[in-house]
Amino acid sequence: MIDWRAALLVALLAAGSPARAQSPGAADVPSALRPAVTAYRAGDLAGAEAGLRPLAPGNPEAEAWLGAVLIDRGQGRDGLRAIQHAADAGAIEGYHRLALVYALGQAGQPRNEAKAGELFEKAAAAGHQRAQINLGILYLRGQGVPRDLVTARSWLEKAAAGGDPQAMYTLGRALDESSEQVPGDPVRAADLYRRAAEKGHALAGLRYGLALTEGFGVKRDIPTGQRWLVQAQENGVPEAALALGDQIARTPASRDKAANERTVQTAVSWYDVAAKGGVPSAQFKLANAYFAGVGIARDPAQAQYWYGRAAEQGLPQAQHALGIMVMGGVNGAADPVQGYKWLLLAEQAGHPDARAVRAKSAERLSEKDRKQAEALAQKFKPTLERPIDDATVLRPVNAVPPAAGR
Repeated sequence: MIDWRAALLVALLAAGSPARAQSPGAADVPSALRPAVTAYRAGDLAGAEAGLRPLAPGNPEAEAWLGAVLIDRGQGRDGLRAIQHAADAGAIEGYHRLALVYALGQAGQPRNEAKAGELFEKAAAAGHQRAQINLGILYLRGQGVPRDLVTARSWLEKAAAGGDPQAMYTLGRALDESSEQVPGDPVRAADLYRRAAEKGHALAGLRYGLALTEGFGVKRDIPTGQRWLVQAQENGVPEAALALGDQIARTPASRDKAANERTVQTAVSWYDVAAKGGVPSAQFKLANAYFAGVGIARDPAQAQYWYGRAAEQGLPQAQHALGIMVMGGVNGAADPVQGYKWLLLAEQAGHPDARAVRAKSAERLSEKDRKQAEALAQKFKPTLERPIDDATVLRPVNAVPPAAGR
C-alpha cells in the first residue's frame, strides 16, 4: 500500500517551486544569483543553468543552485557532485540542497530522513528560511527526528517571522495540531491561513475557507468561506471543489423537491470537478452518484470507471465497491480474479465490510484463480494522480505538486 509518510514528506518539503502564486521571486537569495534563481523558479531550467554556470566557479552558493538545476534536468550525478562540493565549502544553500537530496531520494541516493534532518538544521541555524520550514515539518511529522510539536513550531515561527506565505501556512498547520506537550491553537492557525491566502497561497485559501465554513478558529461565515474555496479551486486546488460538494450535499432537505434536486446536482457537479482533478475521494463520491443515479443520470459504466480511478490510487472504499461490481459483472462480463483482487486489497487496507464480502466471494473461485488474484494484489502499487499533501489534517488529500528541488 501507499507509504503515506514518505509521500507526505515529498509533497510538503518547501523548496520554492515554479509557477506557484505563493512562491517568492528570489528575494531570499544573494542579489547576484537572483536572475538565474528567478528563471529556475519560473521553470526555465535552461535559462537558469546559463545564468548559474559562469557564477558557480568560486561561488559555492551558485554551485548549489546549479546542482539543483542539473538534477531537475536529469543530470543527477553532476548535480549531486556540485551540491556536495558546495556543502563541503560551507554553502548554506549547499546544506539545504543536500538535505533535499536525502529527504526526497534524489540523484540516485537512498532516502535518509535522519541525515536530511542534520543538514536542514545546519542551514536552518544559519537563517535559511526554507530549511527552517523543512526542519519544522520533520519535527511535526517525526520523520528522521523524534516528533516534537514544540520544536516544530519554534522553527516554523522563525521561518514565518518575515511573512513568507509558505512558512505561515505550515505554521498554521502545526498550530492546528496538538500533543501532550501543547494544545492546538485554531484561532491563530485561521489567522495565519488568512494572511497566507491573501498573499496568494492556494492551500492556505483552502484551509481558511474550511475554517470559515466550519467556524473553526474564526466566526462561521459560510458565504465568505465558500468564496475562498472557489478561489482555491480556481487556483489549482481541486480538493476545494470536494469541500464545496460536501458542504452543499449537507444542505438540509426542504419541501421543494425541485430545489432539493438542484442542490444534489450542484454537489455532484463539484464532485465532478474534483474527480477530474484527481482527488480519489471525489472520484468515489462521483462513482456513487453514477451508480445510484443521484444528481446525475444512472450510468454503471461511468460508476465503474470512477471507482477504478479511485481504486488505482489506493482508496479502500473504491476498491471494495469496484471489487463487488467486477465480481458480479454489473457492467458487463464478470471477472472474478480482478474482483477478488480488489476485495482483498480493500480488506488489507482495513475496509470494515471487505473481509466478509471477500470470504463469501472466495467460495466462487477455483484455487488457481484465487492464487492468481492474491498474486495480483501482492504486486499492486497505488498510482497517485496528485502528490499527497495534508491540506487538511483530517484526511490525506492531494494538493499542490511537490517543490522538488526548487
